Amino acid sequence: MSNTTETLPLYLTPQFFRRTLEHGLQQQDLQVLDVQLTDLTRGGENYCSNIYRAHVRYQTADQKLVETSLIVKCMPAEKQAILARLHIYNKETFFYLYIKPKLEALMWRAHAGEEPWTLGARHYYSTTQPEQTIVFGDLCCEGYQLKCRQLGLDAAHARLVMRKLAEYHALTMVMAEHEPQTIIDRYPFGLLHMDAIKSEPFKLLFGTQLLKLAALTNDCEGFGSITRKLYRYHEHFTERVLKSVYPLRGDLNVMNHGDLWVNNIFFKYDEHHKVQQAKIIDFQLCFYGSLGFDVNYFLNTSLELDVLKTQRQQLIDAYYEALLGCLQQLPWDKPLPTHEDVMAEIRAREAYGFFVAFGFFPLMSMIGIDSEDNSLKNFHDEEFARQKVQLMFDGNARTLESLKFTLKRLDDLQLFD
Repeated sequence: MSNTTETLPLYLTPQFFRRTLEHGLQQQDLQVLDVQLTDLTRGGENYCSNIYRAHVRYQTADQKLVETSLIVKCMPAEKQAILARLHIYNKETFFYLYIKPKLEALMWRAHAGEEPWTLGARHYYSTTQPEQTIVFGDLCCEGYQLKCRQLGLDAAHARLVMRKLAEYHALTMVMAEHEPQTIIDRYPFGLLHMDAIKSEPFKLLFGTQLLKLAALTNDCEGFGSITRKLYRYHEHFTERVLKSVYPLRGDLNVMNHGDLWVNNIFFKYDEHHKVQQAKIIDFQLCFYGSLGFDVNYFLNTSLELDVLKTQRQQLIDAYYEALLGCLQQLPWDKPLPTHEDVMAEIRAREAYGFFVAFGFFPLMSMIGIDSEDNSLKNFHDEEFARQKVQLMFDGNARTLESLKFTLKRLDDLQLFD
């Protein structure tokens, strides 16, 4: 086996990939001839896992030579310690083995004769020995690409994501109705677990980010009143964040992805470079709750500045149109949600969207060189966290300008009053 890095997991052997391929392809007697591993792990992007690309050359039982590319997601103990209570390996493996195939089969029934609808990457293999590991098909080899997290998505890409998200949500609504033990019971909470919100490290990092934002807006003309409201918000930080998240349930509940932003969405283009398809990855933070969570999370983390300013409502309208259209094609016998129903659900989670905007978005949009040493462990160090907060808001002009627009919009909605 050859590789391109020096610190690769020792268990990623040809024997490991033989098991992976035999399991994922449901074939026997495969012979792995060569594996080339590349470390794709990036600071500031892979907080919960280490990511590797495996280019595998193998021979089938009938002597056919095949080359394929796989993505290996390793979850070492040191990265999982802080997030142990979230059970992200179990959540994601169960999702890919039991939920994703049923969602795709539901959509296949609804659109018989059309090109098969797929949600994300193909799952090949999951194991907990010697560490938690999941292997997927490589979307890049299918012609899919990631967009730049520092820039965000233009209107065409964002509209495609909103439609895909709506279809996914609609499918989970049907599945939750028929299999509540699979959707509702197994996914009772996401990243913002109540215990995490109440912890000191949580307040240290995200509270510091809020104070930094307040200090920056204090220097901006017309933001004096908003700045004072931000400082008052910080005085009751834990209570305000808890109130924005709990209770998770609303009037329209779905299986939320829980972490839908630029880096978890792949795009495919036609010969004219026009975006045609989107696929979603990383279902490790799923939870059952109001659809307003996913919508607000995406809108507050993943849009180009101009799209955020001018297309927000149009994107929500595209989401509703796709949600309604999908439910009409599925075995859904409850009343169809109205546009106002969906708008009310999204408005009810604007406070959550605000937390995502000042808490997660600055981390996500950091310039690459500034985020290379970012990790959950490092952020537990107070001095490290303070230094990084400075870089979050200073390094990328889009960050502060997007937040200023969001603050004005939310203040008009009297969210901070």
